[in-house]
Amino acid sequence: MKTKLFTMLLAAMFIMVIQPSNATIRRVGYWGTARTNVDYTDLQSAHDAAVAGDTILIFPGSWSATYSKKLVTLGYGYFVDTSSGGLGTQANAGLQNITGTLSISITLAAGSSNCTFEGLDGFNISGDGSGATLTGITIRRCNGSVNTYYTNTYSNWQILQSYLYQLAIGSTGTISNLTVNNSYINWIYNYGSGTASNQSGQFNNCIFYSNIDFSNGSFMLKNDIFIYNRNNDANCVYQYSLFNTDYTTVPSGIGNVGTDNSSMQSIVFVGYSTQGSFSNDGMWVLKAGSPAKGTGQSGTDMGIYGGTNPYKLSGIPRIPAIYKLTAPSSTTSGNPYTITLSVRSNN
Repeated sequence: MKTKLFTMLLAAMFIMVIQPSNATIRRVGYWGTARTNVDYTDLQSAHDAAVAGDTILIFPGSWSATYSKKLVTLGYGYFVDTSSGGLGTQANAGLQNITGTLSISITLAAGSSNCTFEGLDGFNISGDGSGATLTGITIRRCNGSVNTYYTNTYSNWQILQSYLYQLAIGSTGTISNLTVNNSYINWIYNYGSGTASNQSGQFNNCIFYSNIDFSNGSFMLKNDIFIYNRNNDANCVYQYSLFNTDYTTVPSGIGNVGTDNSSMQSIVFVGYSTQGSFSNDGMWVLKAGSPAKGTGQSGTDMGIYGGTNPYKLSGIPRIPAIYKLTAPSSTTSGNPYTITLSVRSNN
């Protein structure tokens, strides 16, 4: 009884917090009793039934759809299931009722500008290659891949507090005024030669891990940490960033510093290169005495936990989470019927 009630209350909290006055909440993969015009067995059907401004809640499963409307799509975070690995002493264990495997693939078509995606695991997003302009996309607290290499015009995208396996740029796609803040990026993959005129943006308080190829674009990078190499970045400007001098040189620019590989392993992060009990994202917290601590612009920390909007563990969406419920059993009766809720803000 308690578990069922807890689940129902959590879903209700989603709806109360995020629903605008004239918008509809639609759910995909919800395991409770289905409601007509609310619950759908696949993402494409939910999208097709929605109107601009609606919100789609995603539950565990494998989902895909082509978007042609301005929608808000919310998941339940990532690195939340202890059975799947990736959790450790700094994970948000116990603060989510919803756990399980999620995979979601989104193709953006004309009409999808200004969509928002948040709290999604197994996330993959790309343009449809039609040449349509796709502007104002916001990706926040998602774990997966962002691909802007198909023939579309991508502008004013924001990637915030996310954990990316891949950010693909170059080839026939054109991306401008990209903003990536407080995100871990495993690699930036260049699918084409790129030119300085059609790739531009900024990266603030990011961690770059593996092969980083900026596709000859014009990017401003500030308060970042580079663990390995960087390529095709002659048009980039670096400031207040930390570089591994075993793999790359320290570029000219205000506040840039270097450390060698052995130092990076031992003094920069709490869980690198031996992760130990730290979560996949918790391992990138800065150690005490780290050369990245307090050495960013205006004294902020470099890396994903610095700046004014630091990375949040497990990508939990910015809505309240019910993490504790005390209630009588299903056989208890009485007036009043007392329940106790504990709610946490995830802003």
